[in-house]
Amino acid sequence: MEEYLNLIPVRNEKIKLRKIDGKYYLLIPMDSMLDFLARKLHGDYRRIELDEVGAYIWELCDGRRTVREIGKALKTRFGDEVEPLYERLLVFLLNLHKRYLITFIKPNEEIENGDYHERSS
Repeated sequence: MEEYLNLIPVRNEKIKLRKIDGKYYLLIPMDSMLDFLARKLHGDYRRIELDEVGAYIWELCDGRRTVREIGKALKTRFGDEVEPLYERLLVFLLNLHKRYLITFIKPNEEIENGDYHERSS
């Protein structure tokens, strides 16, 4: 688990968080040719509903904070409600990663036009 705590989660720029009718949703554009029928039936976006904790985590995945720092912010805001903290946080982040909604970079990397580059000091 320790190796994950120093990684920096970065949101996919195409995905937007919106509050609709009091609920939080990640809006995922259906922009591939294979999504044609789904767009006709459901609109231009797939939705993933998030609770308040999930929406807060999403906002913190800004490419500047490590998983450890996100965990500390969660603990400060939500207290014991988020325990076991890092186990739950990592499961959530890994699920986002599996769906290509976030990526992880190492502290000495940065993303430029979707490509990873070593940060210059």
